[in-house]
Amino acid sequence: MELIIKTIAEDFLVGLQLDEASVRVERKEAVEGEELEHYFVEIRTTDAPILIGRHGDNLNAFQHLLRIASSRKSEELNRKITLVVDVDGYLKRKEDDAVTLAVRRAEQVRTTGDPSKLPPMSGFMRRLVHLELAKPEWEDIATESIGRAGFRAIVIKKS
Repeated sequence: MELIIKTIAEDFLVGLQLDEASVRVERKEAVEGEELEHYFVEIRTTDAPILIGRHGDNLNAFQHLLRIASSRKSEELNRKITLVVDVDGYLKRKEDDAVTLAVRRAEQVRTTGDPSKLPPMSGFMRRLVHLELAKPEWEDIATESIGRAGFRAIVIKKS
């Protein structure tokens, strides 16, 4: 499956005239009892700003299209997949920033007792924040997602 995803990604990049890019696909460890296969796609390119776009919009669109095309191929093989695409470490930096902000705000909530609302973020980023603040060292902190699709945010409060 890694080779199929890599080939599709490379074909997309050539179609976008971003053929000065390298693609690496890695299968992530499966969650016990889950049928989904998780893949991480790392793209290195000198044209990263074009592929990432404003606020990651192009990257999200690229990931969506790659997921659709790859899922069609995986269905032919009776497999279910999901994937995440990162370009030149952009996604990793965004993840780190979201978790750092959440930890800072959780510390404020601990001190003041006042709830704190984070800016809207994707489901993927919200999940990272929920998981981080569910660790034992944050047992006195609770998180809750609020809002409508596209504008969902997390509220951090004392539990």
